[in-house]
Amino acid sequence: MQRVFAVRIGDKYGPHYEDYINSKIPNVTWIREESIGKLQWNKLIPMSLNIDEPVVVIDIDMFFIHDYMDIINYPIEPGEFVSMPGWWQDAKGYTMQGGFQKYYPKDCKYIYDEFISKPDYWMEYYIKNGTTIGPINGEQYFIEDQVKKRLKLKLAPKTWVTRWEHQMTERLEFSLNLYYQADWLRLGEEFYPDLRVIHFLDQGSLNKDELKALEQSLLFLD
Repeated sequence: MQRVFAVRIGDKYGPHYEDYINSKIPNVTWIREESIGKLQWNKLIPMSLNIDEPVVVIDIDMFFIHDYMDIINYPIEPGEFVSMPGWWQDAKGYTMQGGFQKYYPKDCKYIYDEFISKPDYWMEYYIKNGTTIGPINGEQYFIEDQVKKRLKLKLAPKTWVTRWEHQMTERLEFSLNLYYQADWLRLGEEFYPDLRVIHFLDQGSLNKDELKALEQSLLFLD
């Protein structure tokens, strides 16, 4: 079974987020300390591994639905880098999002080496040039720029992922239905069967009971 990595640093997300992901995905290795940079920049750590098997790196603020292991087991060949298409579309020229990455670590060692050669520079670069906003952000843009130098970027189907909010509004849900790359995203209490990952865009954290209640309200059909 391929290794899966996720980052939970600090107190924003409680251990119940780990419990949820561990209940869905086997063989998760948790990164809980800042060793090469700030917060989510530590998602680059698996790129330093000297192993011949592909690894998966996921965000912590996601729910998994239907045949969600399809995304974890997405096919990959050496020289490829797999991600999900970006839903935010807030940066011109970028197509992937940082919530899911799959790659051969040896293929990506050059990306890791570039970052640790000047981490402060890169952690500020995409904020300073206006690609994103701070205080800590930009790792997905750094990765995409570096991937395109040597690797083939491969994106999972657009219908496999959606964004969502903890406190969903009817207006946003309507707009997501229009934007989704199939006939509909959510009808009544059912999500489109192609959907695999629900990724939250408001970046808020919930306590254990709130997280469980949200999971039940969204995924009770599974």
